[in-house]
Amino acid sequence: MSKPDDAIRLLHMTDMHLRWHQPGTAARTERLSREMPAVLERLAGRLDELEPDVIVFTGDLLDVPDPVVAGEVEDADALAEALAQAEADYQLVREHMVAMETPFVVIPGNHDVVDLVHKVFPESAPVIDHAGFRFVSFCDDLDAARTPIRSGAEADLFDTVLADPEHDLPQIHLQHYMVEPPTFMRSQYDYSTSRAMAPAIESSDRVVAVLSGHYHPGSLFMGPSGVCYSVVPAICSIPHPVRLMDIRPSGGIHITDSAVDES
Repeated sequence: MSKPDDAIRLLHMTDMHLRWHQPGTAARTERLSREMPAVLERLAGRLDELEPDVIVFTGDLLDVPDPVVAGEVEDADALAEALAQAEADYQLVREHMVAMETPFVVIPGNHDVVDLVHKVFPESAPVIDHAGFRFVSFCDDLDAARTPIRSGAEADLFDTVLADPEHDLPQIHLQHYMVEPPTFMRSQYDYSTSRAMAPAIESSDRVVAVLSGHYHPGSLFMGPSGVCYSVVPAICSIPHPVRLMDIRPSGGIHITDSAVDES
């Protein structure tokens, strides 16, 4: 899968919902939580063929039960044990990612314990540069209706990278939730403020791609100014999809959808 010499190739994956040291598996049977370590091994075996420059993981690395994520387990010892198991699973993911010997950026999702993701993956800073692109990572929340919201420090970061002269570089925005297109399936998958966020992104002349997860079927949407809004289908389900994105600093994106178990 050759890429243009002047392009950076991203391997975008999302929503692994891994459990290994944690007991059990995801509630939805199509989410193959306990098979994910083997899937990562098979992915590593295809990297010479896929040739990514950067691997981007847009959240839900693990399938941590909601009460554990919220810290609402009444028994303190049980909560501590569950968090220790989750941390061991994050360490397992990290070992696989480091062994791939490719730069990577990881952000948390709503099934992750944010503090543990930041602890185990300290190199995934909010702003980091790779190959002439500025990767901006957002850590957003869901409101009571399970609608994504961007507020506080994350909203301030969004405004800053779009306007501050210091950030006048081609940008790739990473967040677990969708910005475009408007999407509803049992709940709203795009931000409550998406209709304001998208025009700001489009008019900035800085953002070339917006990469998300959360919506397991996946989507691909091109904005009016050429910004690519990518939601790769969830890797936790067969055939374990990934998306290759060849992005030129001067503009232009070529997308190839692939899968770990592609025949």
